[in-house]
Amino acid sequence: MPTSNEPGRSSTSRVFAILHACRRSSTPLTLTELAHRSGIPAATAYRLTRELIAEGALERNDDGSLQIGIGLWELGSAAPRQRGLRRAARPVMQSLAGHTRMVVHLAVAGHHQAVCVDKVTGPQAVANVAEVAGGLPLHATGVGKVILAYSDDPGVHAVLQAASLHRYTVRTISGPARLAAEVAAVRAAQVGYSRGELTIGTTSVAAPVFDAEGRFIAALGLLAPEADQVDRLAPEVRRAADAISRRLPAYV
Repeated sequence: MPTSNEPGRSSTSRVFAILHACRRSSTPLTLTELAHRSGIPAATAYRLTRELIAEGALERNDDGSLQIGIGLWELGSAAPRQRGLRRAARPVMQSLAGHTRMVVHLAVAGHHQAVCVDKVTGPQAVANVAEVAGGLPLHATGVGKVILAYSDDPGVHAVLQAASLHRYTVRTISGPARLAAEVAAVRAAQVGYSRGELTIGTTSVAAPVFDAEGRFIAALGLLAPEADQVDRLAPEVRRAADAISRRLPAYV
């Protein structure tokens, strides 16, 4: 792998090497791991990561490990494709939230998590952790399972291959075999569920959104109280996701 001493390698190339190393990893990286995977000397990696953290492109966790930062999402969200997705989805999301009176959110694949790109809150919304530009675990949410089923992002695939996954509640899927079976069921039904797997008392149902060429773009999710019969909402969520898909050719 080339190093930063290689003739002709620019600072921009080194920055992208660091960002791509983070993107390809299913877990946050230490500085030593990041330097090794990017092929950049530790001293140079240290300097560049400090600058990237200051700009919000990287985030440092409490244990010192590094991961992709929200600043990159903010830059990416300015791209015409992302703006078009939100513009196409927003009226459909508002209609679904108004009809069901629940929380409706839209998420895309981001590194090793789902990233919420828009959210509409109905008048009977349950407490939830979904925030615009915030991350959601792939294995414990409805939108995350849909992304696992349809995304071709390497970071997403790495989650499917993980030996164990973080347990948020006693219902969280933590083993690869069970998660693989769940993802297969999502593909078969084009619907993903999370039943108290991220937060007790909350359930979610989600469906995939595709562009005009049939490529997976995003997951549309609805959050409801766990006592609610969320299965009855699945057809409505699928219809809403299909409606967004039909609107995308005009915008994306």
